[in-house]
Amino acid sequence: MRLTDKVHQILKGHLKPGDYAIDATAGNGHDTLFLAEQVGASGQVIAIDLQACAIESTRQRLTASKVDDRVVLYEGDHASQLESLVEGRSHQIAAVVFNLGYLPGSDRIVQTQPDNTRRALNAAIRLLATGGWLCVIAYRGHPGGTEEARAVEDWMRTRQSAGNRVE
Repeated sequence: MRLTDKVHQILKGHLKPGDYAIDATAGNGHDTLFLAEQVGASGQVIAIDLQACAIESTRQRLTASKVDDRVVLYEGDHASQLESLVEGRSHQIAAVVFNLGYLPGSDRIVQTQPDNTRRALNAAIRLLATGGWLCVIAYRGHPGGTEEARAVEDWMRTRQSAGNRVE
């Protein structure tokens, strides 16, 4: 089973119509579409990506599936965008999904970075509602990927040692 399928399987049992969810790394829109289907017409998804081509690809996927009306797309880095959402959406989000690395089929030079991802994760936990889910996939198969995966792992360990539930 692919890791993205596992994340979808986990979230399928937790997301419900009317929920709010965030795809912090929209990419080609696969996770965004999944989230939009789970939250239904009464819910909302926020999808973020640094690259205009990713936002456009996601928009096309959502429009083709007729769920574009329940998704707000933001072009920008995930840390800054999530930090800007904290004030208005603190403790309201049922799930935040990260699929770290680079956009398949695009320039591999443009990729998520450990320091920025740590900032994004810090904002994400402030956005999560009680019982909310933070799902992070870190692709190691590219230069810098192992370093970022370790940064995420360290970040998670720090939260777990502080008494938070981390799976």
